[in-house]
Formats: sequence, structure tokens, C-alpha cells
Amino acid sequence: MTSAPPPSPRAVAIMGPTAAGKARLGREAALRLSLPVLVCDSVKVYRGLDIGSAKPTAAERAEVRHELLDLVDPDAPFSAGDYARLAWTHLGGGRGLFVGGTGFYLRAVAFTSSAGVEGQEDALDAPERRAFEAQWDAREHDDPGAAHRALHAVDPETARAIHPHNVVRSLRALWLCERTGGPISAARASDPPRLRLSLMLVVLDPDPDAWHERMVRRVDRMLAHGFLDEVEKLRRAGYHARHKAMRSLGYRQLWEVVEGRSTLPQAREAIIAATRQYARRQRTYLRTQLAAALPAAAVVAVRSPAACPWGQIQAFVDATP
Repeated sequence: MTSAPPPSPRAVAIMGPTAAGKARLGREAALRLSLPVLVCDSVKVYRGLDIGSAKPTAAERAEVRHELLDLVDPDAPFSAGDYARLAWTHLGGGRGLFVGGTGFYLRAVAFTSSAGVEGQEDALDAPERRAFEAQWDAREHDDPGAAHRALHAVDPETARAIHPHNVVRSLRALWLCERTGGPISAARASDPPRLRLSLMLVVLDPDPDAWHERMVRRVDRMLAHGFLDEVEKLRRAGYHARHKAMRSLGYRQLWEVVEGRSTLPQAREAIIAATRQYARRQRTYLRTQLAAALPAAAVVAVRSPAACPWGQIQAFVDATP
């Protein structure tokens, strides 16, 4: 008689657009559930990118344990697959609490990968991958948008799901197409991803006007607390604008300042505009790639932390598989 497979881990994910207030709500959830915060943020994984990524302060880390941040240096390769592998090491106890805005990372944790596609991420630091990225970085410098156009020519379906300005995701998809010898959308259709853990998704998305005011205040607070100094320090340490980490929101705009191509007031306005655009992409991804793939009962959308359904969350975490 064969034994039954072990039950899937149960995880709550508090997600939403940047500046929505997820971090504070996540800390409250961690205290209520007696769980560490599993940070789900593609910028907080980099050491030294502290102010611009709004990493938890020393006092906040003393109050609540935070995992999955400060994982690699800013010039190191790091993928959603890397994040998922590390995240699963924290799910051994059968429960988890993810907090952040990078839906792409959460999906890599929650769903299986298509055979022969995402597995190619294991070659992320291989010499041929580095040469591929260097070649396309140079092309992007001379012809912005070249990578996305090339991807659209090979795999229009995948290209439509990626913003034309998102060079990192465009290059990843183009690399996977090259490695698998064809459109990755076709490979994924033949082996669709499957949910591999019990997931409850809480989407925190404030009223647009309230969100905008909060976002602008946060940008100004980051600038007042030394965001520009942080970017200058990273530049002095030898990092440059073509490193993936330096393309992150806020860092790429302030890089223009430290290199004398922009002023701080111009960068501030550029950061605010880019944050609005990024938040729209986050909302779209959460809606179409995560919420749509989960049972309706597993998704809760709230406008404010005060509306967080604590009873429902506790019941989900305590439920017997």
C-alpha cells in the first residue's frame, strides 16, 4: 500500500502595487500568525539597494524576522527561479507568509514550471548567457526596444504579456526562446503550469487618489533620507548602469543625476511618473497572472489594511489539507 503524498504547504501572500502599505500590513500579519515575512521583491534581493527599495529598518527587523532579502550583490545574476528555490526552503514547516509586489516571483513559487522552458534558467550565469546579455545590452543602448521587438518577431504571445520597456523580462524570454528553439508560449501551452501549494492571495490596492498621495510622499521621503547618496555610493563601488539591479525603479533615474545627464528635480518627476506606470503593470499582473489562476475564494482584494480579513486568513492558515 502506497503512502499518501505529503500535504502541500499553505501560504498567505499580501501583494499589491508599490507604496500600497504592504510592508506594514505584512508585519502585522507576521505577528498575528507567528510567521516570518518572506519578502517577495525583486529589488530587495540586492545588497546595498536599501533606501530605494524601502527595505525594512533595523527596528522593523528586530520586531519581525524578514527572509529572502539581501541575497546577492548588485552585479550578480538572480532569477525568479532562484527566488523560488530559496523560498521553498522556508516552507518546510508547511506555512508561509509572502509580502511584496513582485508577482512574477510569487508565481514562480506557487506554480510548477513548464518542462524544458524555465529549467533553462539554470544557465543564467553560464558564459553563453552572459555573452547573450552583453550583446543585447549594447543593442538596447543604441536602439531602445530592440529586445522586445525581436521577441515579438519570435513569440508574439509572450511579447504581448511583457511591457516594451521591460528589458530584463524581454531578454529573459528571448533567451528562453533561443535555448528551447521556438516560442516559449507553445512549450508552456503543451505543459501548463500547475499550482503546487495552497495559496491565499490578499491584494492591497488603495483608492487611486490616496495611493498617489502616499506614493509621492514616499518618493520624497526616500530622497530626503539619502537615496541619491546611496546611488552615488553604488557607483563608487564599481557598479554601472547596465547592471540589472541599477535598472530598478528610482535607481535608473538617479543614475542619470550622478552621471550629470539630469537634475534631481527632473529625476524626482521621472521617478513619480515611472512609479505610476510600474504600479499599473503590477496591478495587471496580479489580476491576470495570479488572481485569475487561483480559485475565486482564495483571492481577497482590500482597499486599506483596516479591511484585512484576519479571521479568514487565520482560518485558511489553520485549515487541515
